[in-house]
Amino acid sequence: MPATEYRANQIAIAEKGGTAFQGPATIYLRLCSDTPTKAVAGTPVVYTGYVPVAWTAANWASDGIGNLVNGANVVTFPTPTGGDDWAWYVEAWSAASGGNRFWFEELAEPIHLTADLPAVQFPVGTLHFGVV
Repeated sequence: MPATEYRANQIAIAEKGGTAFQGPATIYLRLCSDTPTKAVAGTPVVYTGYVPVAWTAANWASDGIGNLVNGANVVTFPTPTGGDDWAWYVEAWSAASGGNRFWFEELAEPIHLTADLPAVQFPVGTLHFGVV
């Protein structure tokens, strides 16, 4: 998954200055209905009941070659109670609202968000964070 310009700059500054780089203890995963870029955030999905999901650092594991992975956990967003939208991407942010965007990745399969969907979820093992 590509790092955003913000996150890539944080890492570059740490490398240049020889300072330690510390990621956040919690990130907030947000679903997007279009394609984000390194410079521009995606459009948040719209359905009744949607809120970003808090995800702690303890939910990730390192694969030893620069990626954070974890196939044992499932990311679950609130159940839609109304609306109709598609989720194509997931983004990681520093806060549930506002904040700084860290990275984004296309979902393995788009999710059609409708009121008859029992739960909006995908395995976090489908996400692989590496600075690109």
